[in-house]
Amino acid sequence: MLLTPEINYGLKKPIYMQIHDYLVKEMVEGRLMKNDKLPSVRVFSDHLAISRNSVENAFNQLLAEGYIISEPKKGYYVAEIEVIKGKKIESMEEDSKETKQYYTYDFKSEYVAKDSFDFKMWKKHINQVMNYDVDALYEQGNPRGEHILRVVIAKHFYRTRGVVTRPDNIVIGGGITPLLTILGKLFDYLDLDDIGMEDPGFNKAKHVFDYSHLKTIPIEVNERGIDIALLYEKKVRLCYVSPSHQFPTGTIMPVDNRLKLLNWAKKVDGYIIEDDYNAELRFEGHPIPAMQSLDEGDRVIYLGSFSTVLAPGIRISFMVLPQALNQHYAKNMEYFSQTASKLEQLALSKLIESGDFDRHVRKIRNYYAKKQGNVLKYIKAHVPKVVIPEHGKAGLQIMLKLPDGWDETEIVLACELKGIGISSLGVYRSIEKKPSKPYLILGYRGIDEKRMEDGIKKLGMVLMMYKETYDEKSLIGKRFLI
Repeated sequence: MLLTPEINYGLKKPIYMQIHDYLVKEMVEGRLMKNDKLPSVRVFSDHLAISRNSVENAFNQLLAEGYIISEPKKGYYVAEIEVIKGKKIESMEEDSKETKQYYTYDFKSEYVAKDSFDFKMWKKHINQVMNYDVDALYEQGNPRGEHILRVVIAKHFYRTRGVVTRPDNIVIGGGITPLLTILGKLFDYLDLDDIGMEDPGFNKAKHVFDYSHLKTIPIEVNERGIDIALLYEKKVRLCYVSPSHQFPTGTIMPVDNRLKLLNWAKKVDGYIIEDDYNAELRFEGHPIPAMQSLDEGDRVIYLGSFSTVLAPGIRISFMVLPQALNQHYAKNMEYFSQTASKLEQLALSKLIESGDFDRHVRKIRNYYAKKQGNVLKYIKAHVPKVVIPEHGKAGLQIMLKLPDGWDETEIVLACELKGIGISSLGVYRSIEKKPSKPYLILGYRGIDEKRMEDGIKKLGMVLMMYKETYDEKSLIGKRFLI
């Protein structure tokens, strides 16, 4: 029987495994049947012009897995296996292809531009750990995170954000999600079932709490931040806020509202989760101190992350627990394994201690301030005047206010047809509610300068086409998307 697998010498997969996978596929799909004889090792290796060792290794693997049997002095035969009719088995290379959608002009901000982070600087501190602290990597990490990093974080965030804590009240995680998962379990121990969530707000946090069986209650965000009166009305004892830069609106909660929110937590015997999102990326003046710095009742759980100011692939976040919650964590939650890389934790501690982190933050503040200025310039030049940009003094996105009656979802779909990735405000709202005003959210974190103006120009063309169609009072859905 002539069998001719395609041998790809460029793959990392060994040749014998390529032969093995090919033969398994032939058998499972029914082209090689029970008792079919395979070619001898010599014939098969000569036919494929490969070494006999590769064929022998493939056959030995098939024997071990039960796909073939060996009869002395006769050769190898296909064993009895279940044939999957009509099923086409794709290669692992095909199965593992990314399904993520990529845009020619990506304004969704899920990654960073390559010129915004100096990986040589990061590699320097990784190498320092490998050269001088490598013995630490032979030991399992602390569930709370490496002590040296917690010490460094406590000092750094007291100096830069006014956060008051001890290293023992800090828990490090591989991103925000595992920390929110721990909080969900903690709240369950304390019989805290409902949590007020900013609406619009951070969807990932809502999904994690939903998964933890907390009931998430949407609370409207206005120009002063979360609506505190609604928190009282809904009788919740937990709330999730980003007071220094609300996502996605960019609202900054004024001090008097922060004090009112702290008073709410004290009155209801509850807790505030303060997500200090993008607080260090403030382009004018000094960063506003964290709400935790005003907290005299020990009611604020402070969340911080390094992913925004470094790179998304460096997944290190942390939370600061009030003392009462910290005691519950120590009693019930330290069985959670640490999710952040020990190597990266140690490297980050060196990055901060050396002063490189502060220098990097100053650099990217200037980088993003310039980028925001260019975005606003391009919007003014290419986007219809009826679309009004709204932006704050911080953050990495600009809200585009659309005229009343415009359909933001339809515009997002039309943009995708033109290779433009952009979000609407509606995707950050709860399912039950509709946005009172239509908005687009234009994130500029990841798109490079060379594509930025061209992308905004094409966005302006889509918006102009929509305006003309809308003004004609036509059947928007059909005519516009065509």
